[in-house]
Amino acid sequence: MKKINIYLLMPLFLISVVVSGQTTTTYNLGNQSTFTNTGTQWDSVTSTTSPDGKVRTQAATTKWHSTGYGVVFQNGNSLEIDVLSGSNTIRFYGSVYSAGTMNGGSVLAGSDLGSINVDIDAHPGMADQTGYYEFNYVGGATTLYFTFSGSNAYTPAIQVTNLPVTVVLTDVWDFGATQLDTSNYNNLLNETVINSWYGATVPGTAGVNFPVSFTSGALSWVGNSGDRLRTINTNLTRFDANVASVTTHNGRVYCNGTPNLSAGVPTNRFMRMTLNEDDQVTVICRTDAAGAFNFVDENNPVLQSDLLDVTFASGSVTEAKFVAKNASTFKIYSANGKASFYRILRKPAIYTNVSGDIDLSQAAGIPGNYAVVFTNAAGKSWTAQMNMDGTYNANLPIGYSYTISLVNANGYIITNGTTLDLTAVLTSTFNHDITILQVTLYQVSGAITGLGTAISNLSLAYVANPATVYTPTPVVNAINGTYTVQLEANVSYTITANGVNDYQIDTNTITIPTSDTTSDITFTAKPVYNVTINTTGLTPTQQSNLHLTFTNLNESGYIYNFTTISGIALRDGTYSVSASGLDNYPVQLALTSNLVVNGVGTSKTLNFVPVTVWSFDDKIITTATSAYKGMLFTGNISNSISQGHLIGQPGGTIQVPVNPGEKVSVTYYYSAGFSIEGGATITTVNSTGTTSLIDITEYTYTGSTAGYVNIAVSATSYFTEIKIGGSIPYSPVITVGTDKDYQTINAALDAVSNMIRTSTDRVTIMIDPGNYEEMLVINQPLVKLKNASTTPSTALLNGGVSIDANAVRITSYYGHGYTYFSMSSDQKWHQDVLNVNTANGYASYQNVGAGTTNGSYWNATVVVGADGFEADGIIFENSFNQYISNKESQDTVLAWTVGSPGVRPTNVGNTNVQNRTMVERAAAIAIKNNIQKVILNKCRVVGRQDSFFGGTGSRVAVYKGDYMGAVDYIFGGMDVVFYQSKLSMNVSDQANDQAYITAAQQTTGRGFLMYECTITSAEPLIETASVYRAKPGYFGRPWQANTSEVVFYNTTIETSNYPGFIGNSLIVPLGWQNTLGGTSSGMYEYGTTEISGVNNTPSRASWSTSLTNPILNDGSPITTFNFTQGNDSWDPFPQLILDDSLGNNDFQPNSGVNVYAFKNTVVISNVKSNTSVAVYAMNGSLVKSFKTDTDTEFNLSKGLWIVHVKAEDGQKSVKLLTF
Repeated sequence: MKKINIYLLMPLFLISVVVSGQTTTTYNLGNQSTFTNTGTQWDSVTSTTSPDGKVRTQAATTKWHSTGYGVVFQNGNSLEIDVLSGSNTIRFYGSVYSAGTMNGGSVLAGSDLGSINVDIDAHPGMADQTGYYEFNYVGGATTLYFTFSGSNAYTPAIQVTNLPVTVVLTDVWDFGATQLDTSNYNNLLNETVINSWYGATVPGTAGVNFPVSFTSGALSWVGNSGDRLRTINTNLTRFDANVASVTTHNGRVYCNGTPNLSAGVPTNRFMRMTLNEDDQVTVICRTDAAGAFNFVDENNPVLQSDLLDVTFASGSVTEAKFVAKNASTFKIYSANGKASFYRILRKPAIYTNVSGDIDLSQAAGIPGNYAVVFTNAAGKSWTAQMNMDGTYNANLPIGYSYTISLVNANGYIITNGTTLDLTAVLTSTFNHDITILQVTLYQVSGAITGLGTAISNLSLAYVANPATVYTPTPVVNAINGTYTVQLEANVSYTITANGVNDYQIDTNTITIPTSDTTSDITFTAKPVYNVTINTTGLTPTQQSNLHLTFTNLNESGYIYNFTTISGIALRDGTYSVSASGLDNYPVQLALTSNLVVNGVGTSKTLNFVPVTVWSFDDKIITTATSAYKGMLFTGNISNSISQGHLIGQPGGTIQVPVNPGEKVSVTYYYSAGFSIEGGATITTVNSTGTTSLIDITEYTYTGSTAGYVNIAVSATSYFTEIKIGGSIPYSPVITVGTDKDYQTINAALDAVSNMIRTSTDRVTIMIDPGNYEEMLVINQPLVKLKNASTTPSTALLNGGVSIDANAVRITSYYGHGYTYFSMSSDQKWHQDVLNVNTANGYASYQNVGAGTTNGSYWNATVVVGADGFEADGIIFENSFNQYISNKESQDTVLAWTVGSPGVRPTNVGNTNVQNRTMVERAAAIAIKNNIQKVILNKCRVVGRQDSFFGGTGSRVAVYKGDYMGAVDYIFGGMDVVFYQSKLSMNVSDQANDQAYITAAQQTTGRGFLMYECTITSAEPLIETASVYRAKPGYFGRPWQANTSEVVFYNTTIETSNYPGFIGNSLIVPLGWQNTLGGTSSGMYEYGTTEISGVNNTPSRASWSTSLTNPILNDGSPITTFNFTQGNDSWDPFPQLILDDSLGNNDFQPNSGVNVYAFKNTVVISNVKSNTSVAVYAMNGSLVKSFKTDTDTEFNLSKGLWIVHVKAEDGQKSVKLLTF
């Protein structure tokens, strides 16, 4: 579909109004009539509420100055003004001595009404005391808030003008059941209505697909059985709580696929709206891949088929605005992306009668049937009624701008009043006068030669130099090869040609006399220059089949195809290069920079590389396609580019080209039924009915020569990727380092992928100490990354920039709000992408940032996507908010226009990015949904916002180590235990920089257990550039309301030394916040030790839970086992504890500490040093643990136990019987 200018202009206000009268109230702030005062300059006002009660201020920051200058608002003052329903103007009279900014908002501390400089000098034409600045609000009766930041805002008076209006409510359909202000909106959806769509399903049930249809007023839905309502509102029946990290809306209708199209129009997965002419529709939406939204008149698509690109960046939505050109029903959908609808609004048009005088004094002889036409930005026109008395009138929708033209008036132009702005008009009538001028024109005509058949694409434009008020409109007759145009005499015109860029006009200027003129236009072809193409990686046969396409990047539609690499010639321009004709061979064109032709012949080398991965997202595959990058098809095989999968139907076959010994990995989801080389039928295991999870199967080719691995499809199957790789023997240990098996961790992971091993064979990658700037995806099970040093360290140095000589740091630098020349569509760093984009001078891919889209996972350094991953003594870091890394300094980093903290430093080691103003979402490690048995042993995670993500259903064990971050830095829906770990607040010295340790998102099951952890601060000037320890922050805030769970058990909370908080606990007394997703009683605290000595438990948030016994609300004891057990009783901590050596001493298998039992009492004696005691049940679950430096005893119930003690002289385990 052709992309057009969409029929919309953003109105000044979302609501519609009908006008009546007007009132103005003036509040004099210089006398005693509004706020009383002592009469002493710079004293605080003695009353803070106006006599009518509608204006309220704060005494401490409102000082009386004088009768002339009134009061002075000082930094931080918040002024409240009550306004009536209607259109309100709040005018502040000011002074040239003021300095600062006044923010106006409809909510406390808001700025949605604007931010204005209070210095009257900044407002042209305004004078001291009588000058003013003002804010506007249209809507229902409410309180407006004006917050001042700066030194002084001298304010002699405030004036409130109200124009009463009848508010025409905007219809709103919100798919999270959010209820908007009923004085402005007509809420057509609520929890009861949405739940009713699901029939007998119990309201609030999760895991349910969205109904295939509903009707609510003017809106209806036609969907597919796999579509979903995804909302954080747990009162709604829904599929899940995945709202794509959007925080401004609570729910979305998610299309789990693209619509089926018939003649280009969808038959499902669309919203249908019945609209009146000029109704405005706002769709809060996004796609989960690059896509656009369509707004189509289903009765007359030719009349209106609008197309608007929308965001796919995680956490973001687009407000797509459309206006109905006529009364009809409209379909709203995305044809090329998975659409999400968060909210739909319908605002009926309100009209004003525009009228005015028409000055014809300079337009003698104008035809009697001429008319004035008003046209909006999308091309819809309204023809005015022309009156006999030289006036006109037209009913036009308010809230928009129009251009004005004439019809049936050739030779006449409008010279005054050519545009009309109704964006701020509220009255039912509006005056706009027009002046028309007669222009003497002469006809110019002639032949057009030199274009051949290209003339059918030609359009001409004539531009006067100097400019005149008349704009010529030439007409081309392509059949006869002629043209005509009306021009003014004795005016120089430049002629430009459009649509024929391969040609140029020989003579492109013309000036005519005062008579009709004949003048031919002659075109000649633009010069072309030879392009020599060299290739690598192709056999002679392959090269003979090679076709090349050159696309002019600066001139849309100019594409040149060549079937051989000889004889290529192109005109000046910048061209992208693509190859075709090679689908029978497993080779493809490597990433290639653009070709630039600039006045001389040039050459380019094209490198071709073997295909090892087929992702099915770069070319359309239909049932007629027999080959794709060397892969051969028979039967019913096709793909969906937007969803990135290959669809195999029963009877279809896929042949994968392989070499001897290569392993074929097949990734699939949703549904499957296929076999490999005649083996057993393979079906979905984890991903049945969902595209959120994947399954993988592998096959090793046994042939002795190159051939094919045959895949036979017996049931509908969705393949997301097929890849091949060489096979190597299994090795339990491989090494990484300068002189080791592999020089990069990614190379080692590739080797693991190619190993022939059983489902129980673990591979340990021993990594030499050093800094590894790599982004990793762990997609093979049972992989361990281990620090190879004999004395491993995870220490940071030099303000967090450097590491200890015995440390292994895996780090990268991507973050939300920026696009990178080095980033490819997999959201990862690639040297070839950086090279090509640097050569081209622009980025080829837009970072999606926060969220999981395209595998971003909040731009994580390491993404764990396979079970059984372990890490020992590793630093996982995202340097985005730590320092400028070496690789970042070599990249080109582009700040987003919207949603970016701003331009970043470029010098290596710069720590200014630690400042709160530069902080954005950037993960160090992310664990995908449902990944099992992940262990981090004495590791360090370094980040600021969103550092450590764990997806729903994943199980993670974190043993000791340091976990650093600031905002919501341990987040997600995982089940995780942090055992005796340091939770380190990594914040800057900026006053507003506070830490929120957790942001839990569980909807069912368990959550986060912080077991005997210490809340501490990044070490100033060593681990961070900050001079002080962190200021007090929070345990966290629920990401998922009601059901999320975080347990702080036997926590030690250290103190701050930040000025103003010296000696205070690092956790504020409130403890928890609800500013992310709401409240949850699953926010627990038990057994806290405050180093400050202050018991803050009574001051905790009322909705959180402070326990006096270690039993959760559902009756579960607080044990590590209860948080890790899952369905297979996984309990990793006993072994982790047993394997842990004490201090720096060599491991001693025995200790002098005595352990024995008498009846139900266990005695620990001969304690000579700090000793750890752990008690385990016979099933391996941890029952009790503590530390002691003296002899002690405790009671156990009847049973058989293992008691493990660790002291400086060694450790021992003793089996005891109590009775």
